[in-house]
Amino acid sequence: MASGEPIRVLVVDDSAVVRSVLKKGLGGAQGLEVVGAAHNGRQGLEMVEAEKPDAVVLDVEMPEMTGIQFLDHLQPDKRSDLVVVMFSSASKKNAEVTMECLSRGAQEFVNKPDPARTGMREPLEETVNELARTVRGLVRAKKGKRGEEPARGAAPAAAPEKPAAPIREGGGVPSGFQPDLVVIGSSTGGPQTLHTIWSAVDAVGPPRVPVLLVQHMAQGFTGPFADRLGARGPFPWREAEDGEKVPVGTGLVAPGNYHMRLSRYTNRLTVHLDQEPRVNSCRPAVDPLFMSASELPGTRVLGIVLTGMGQDGLEGARHVRSGGGVVVVQSEESSAVWGMPGSVARAGLHNAVMEPRGISDLLSRVLYAAAASG
Repeated sequence: MASGEPIRVLVVDDSAVVRSVLKKGLGGAQGLEVVGAAHNGRQGLEMVEAEKPDAVVLDVEMPEMTGIQFLDHLQPDKRSDLVVVMFSSASKKNAEVTMECLSRGAQEFVNKPDPARTGMREPLEETVNELARTVRGLVRAKKGKRGEEPARGAAPAAAPEKPAAPIREGGGVPSGFQPDLVVIGSSTGGPQTLHTIWSAVDAVGPPRVPVLLVQHMAQGFTGPFADRLGARGPFPWREAEDGEKVPVGTGLVAPGNYHMRLSRYTNRLTVHLDQEPRVNSCRPAVDPLFMSASELPGTRVLGIVLTGMGQDGLEGARHVRSGGGVVVVQSEESSAVWGMPGSVARAGLHNAVMEPRGISDLLSRVLYAAAASG
């Protein structure tokens, strides 16, 4: 795709209504061109070869060849060049399959409206803008372009602080730093990165520090995502529950459509879930978790900002640093989109920029140091 040329998009979905709406909507979106629409994965593979699209919007369940089978049959050279965005409903089965697709190379998913509850055409038209933003951001990032779009319909992000200045090293994580709490924020590309990080953590006994995560993800998907994260890592994960005491040894994921915040009374660290207005056009958002964590008295916080569009986590990182905590951001080279971590780095609020393996090593130390020394 040469500079100035439209992004070529292929739609693969067995619903004629969905194909019609997506062809019209994405075809009319700025910077996009729909080069074809396939009714199943097998036809989609043939059209990938013939049309050479930059991105595929892919259904999960289709006759003849499903979304998973499409990804499995995609040639390695096509897999590295092609952006794949799943278009999936939040049924339990589809949510689980969508998580599997993300682990097999799809970069992101957008929630498909449920026609049984909402009708089809109008909600689909409302979703097209989100699909267009997601495709543009991912393709531009993959092609090495700058200026990612804000995630999930956000207003244009403020100009980065000192945009002409180089990214500072940040000074690194202080030697011997041992947090009392780890909070993580991620978005586009996050599921793959998180699986990579946690599968490489070197566990020695049970973890000694609680871990909480905000992943930009729709309601109905965060439960299967948490289950899969636990299956690939050193300890289980689940969706957080309002009012519960934060456990040690089980990671908590913010449920879709709920912000997650923390409070401490005496020695009880408590989760609070709410549906307050969206922050950075997201719910859950990273900033509320990071900011509430930074306000906990006597708590040393490690904040980790991973791949994602927009700048959610920027203000949260500012609060963590102001409170004496440490902030680590994922490297640009390893991020699907360096929007969220890049905004923190450009503002000089990071202690370190790390590849996923470096983050794994850091978590191995801070989560299991006490167990190892004990």
